[in-house]
Amino acid sequence: MTGLLRGKLKAFLLIGTMFALMAAIACQGERGPVGATGAPGAPGVPGVPGNPGNPGTPGNPGESGVSGDDGDAGAPGNPGNSGATGAAGADGSDGAAGADGSDGTTLIAGIVVFDASGPSTGAAEITAGSASITVIGGGFSAGELISVSAKPGKFDFLLGDAVANDHGGFIVTADIEIQTEVGGTGFPAGEVITVTAAGDQGNRGASAFMLVDKIGG
Repeated sequence: MTGLLRGKLKAFLLIGTMFALMAAIACQGERGPVGATGAPGAPGVPGVPGNPGNPGTPGNPGESGVSGDDGDAGAPGNPGNSGATGAAGADGSDGAAGADGSDGTTLIAGIVVFDASGPSTGAAEITAGSASITVIGGGFSAGELISVSAKPGKFDFLLGDAVANDHGGFIVTADIEIQTEVGGTGFPAGEVITVTAAGDQGNRGASAFMLVDKIGG
């Protein structure tokens, strides 16, 4: 019974709602024209930028780090053991024998020195700051070239050259300057001076003479 009443009530409510909608539609007027579009509003003025903030207070510097201590130097190492002594090397082979030297000469010649202006032997007279001597020799080979020299100081002075004759003899005459002061040039007076004659075939001879201010006799 109750269910039947509820069903009828819903039917009446539905019918009433339909009549109300139909009445509302019948009373609605025509749609009015669309209104004009309003002008856009002016853009807003941008705001003034804010003032920059105050810089922050700098922080305190950090403390310096503590330096580390230097490490102790290591102890020196012990010296290494001495190496073993190597075996002795083999003896080198003997070198080749040198060639035989040439035979020494036993040829001896002789010379004599005398004053060219007189028969005096072994002395020459000084005249006007000079003197003239003659050297003769023998015992050389025929045709042998001979150089005759004297040594008044540290150096040899060439008196002249000659060629031995067929008898192996030669003769050389030379004018010599007299030394006027110690250490000067020329031959010193009053001293014994050696004269040598050397041949190109190995013959050699030697003698001596001295210079005097005047030869007596």
